Amino acid sequence: MKIILFNPRGFVLDPKFRRLHQLACVMPPIGLASIAAVLRNAGHQVLLLDAALENEISNGQWTQRILSQHPDIVGFSAVTSAFLDAYDVAQRIKRQDDKITTVFGGVHVSWGRERILGQFPEIDFVIAGEGEYAMLKLANGAPHTQIEGLHFRNGTSMEHGPDPAQCAMDDLPYPAYDLLLGFPKRYLMPLFSYPRHPGANVISSRGCVYQCSYCDRSVFGKGFRFNSPEYTAGLVSCLARDFGVRHVNFYDDLFTLNRERVAGLCELLVKSKPRVSFNCIVRLGHVDSELIRLLKSAGCFMVNVGIESGDQDILDKHKSGLALEIIRRDIEKLAAGGLYVKGLFMMGFPGEDEASIAKTRDFAVSLPLKDANMTAFTPFPGAPITAGIRSLGQFDDDWQKMDCEHFVFVPKEISSRETLERRYREFIKGFYQRKYMRKMYYRMLFECPHSYLRLARHGAAFLSYAFSMNRRRSS
Repeated sequence: MKIILFNPRGFVLDPKFRRLHQLACVMPPIGLASIAAVLRNAGHQVLLLDAALENEISNGQWTQRILSQHPDIVGFSAVTSAFLDAYDVAQRIKRQDDKITTVFGGVHVSWGRERILGQFPEIDFVIAGEGEYAMLKLANGAPHTQIEGLHFRNGTSMEHGPDPAQCAMDDLPYPAYDLLLGFPKRYLMPLFSYPRHPGANVISSRGCVYQCSYCDRSVFGKGFRFNSPEYTAGLVSCLARDFGVRHVNFYDDLFTLNRERVAGLCELLVKSKPRVSFNCIVRLGHVDSELIRLLKSAGCFMVNVGIESGDQDILDKHKSGLALEIIRRDIEKLAAGGLYVKGLFMMGFPGEDEASIAKTRDFAVSLPLKDANMTAFTPFPGAPITAGIRSLGQFDDDWQKMDCEHFVFVPKEISSRETLERRYREFIKGFYQRKYMRKMYYRMLFECPHSYLRLARHGAAFLSYAFSMNRRRSS
């Protein structure tokens, strides 16, 4: 069969700034690339289209590109903010050729399942959970009731196959990075997060054992599975050898959870010498000198750490098992061990007020962080807290705005959305305009030269966007 896998744009942005998104940060759709590899290995003809790379192209133009290939199946993977963009393309395809089968997967439909099928008639099938082998069985013509995670219509009723199955991680082929147009050079890591270009994302584990209130685990579930050190080291070596990749971002939620795996991987990376640096996420509360030594020896450049809030009461309600003194202790250990640390924060939690936001700002600037990422608390449909979210504040249930940048939720304790946006600006200004950060970015001039080159080439576009956002948030 001829199968097209489509990654929609999936964010709200003024048309005149759409190209800016692909200048700032574009990550390859690894989930689709993994599905593509499984399908191709089975003999299917696969094309992977990534709208995030070409934001100037309209949905109508994408539709024509897809139709010109005469596919049998078009598969869409969509997070919540991208779902309606993806469905718009699916509708356009069906209007012109209703014989093409449309299949949707990803976190949003893994939550919605039958309700998505009922509300969006141009979707033929929904795959809940992991998509590799469910998509393969569908393409191979297996009976629908025997395909794990598949949801479909039977006349006017909804039916589904067995519960979603979990892949044996090392049985999967390496993702089909070669099907990503322009990979790796057209894909860009966040500014100042990498020492060398080009880079690539790698996902080497699935699932999470923690129970944060805001996390939707509809796809990978509550367990934790991982690729072996041998598989992962082989993939890193392949990326370096075949694609010229010089930096890897391990996009795992819990990269360091299994110490034996991390130790084995680091040892293999030291032995194989792929000359590739990497970033990863480290779970605070599980940091020690030996872990830092292992990561540093294998080429770790920066670690991301989930802090979320500087208010202990907010952490106790929304992020399991983490204390402020542990956060400070572990970040200081990581920084003293020679690793750059990027703190991940969130603003607008249910129960949060302006005083707790101020605590987060003060806590952030007191830590030895190289960088920070502040996102808007977003009650995604499948998150535990979302069921009662309307009793906790004002909620704008607009899927397209659920990109962690728009404040779609305002807690009762905050007077308005404008107040949240003002506090967001204050956090960014207070964090980045310090003397400490000015010194840090002078240092980055030598350690992250490609980021400065990007800024030099496109500085006017970045400044125009920044001024526009400030005007919008101040109006």
